[in-house]
Amino acid sequence: MKQLAVGAMLCMSVLPAFAGDDEEAERTPENYMGVSASRLTKGGASSGLGIMLGHRYGEYFAAEVAYEDTGALNAGSERTSTYSVAGVGYLPLSERIEAYGRLGLSTANTKDLTGAKANHGGTTYGAGLEGKVNPLYSVSVGWERVPVGDNVAIPRGNEDSYTVGVIRRF
Repeated sequence: MKQLAVGAMLCMSVLPAFAGDDEEAERTPENYMGVSASRLTKGGASSGLGIMLGHRYGEYFAAEVAYEDTGALNAGSERTSTYSVAGVGYLPLSERIEAYGRLGLSTANTKDLTGAKANHGGTTYGAGLEGKVNPLYSVSVGWERVPVGDNVAIPRGNEDSYTVGVIRRF
């Protein structure tokens, strides 16, 4: 997993060199960082927090790495931690609102109420809306499908993660 995260960060640091010079790119910050509150809905529903770091390659595409820890805000012991690397496509709907779609790879580490543990990696995907508050800040709402489980106690399946977040460009 550490290799996946390091590889993603290296790719993100090198790829800006391939982006063309554009006046709009000079005025708009290309990097962003976000924090989100999330809710997994299947299995034992759990609430949590997430953080993402990304780079925008023009108006329509970005790449990002993310970490989400659901269960961190619960009184119980059920918890799913997810690391992901994803490409994000944007579709401007108006001057301030964009729809986005996310497709990437993730690994999920789950521990249920009985103490059983499972790790599962796979394809993650999702969609949402992002609203620009000003040139530096945005708010987002979204949904993401996360693959989880790998054994009898926690069978393979998918969790739906719903998020609300704040994004800061820099």
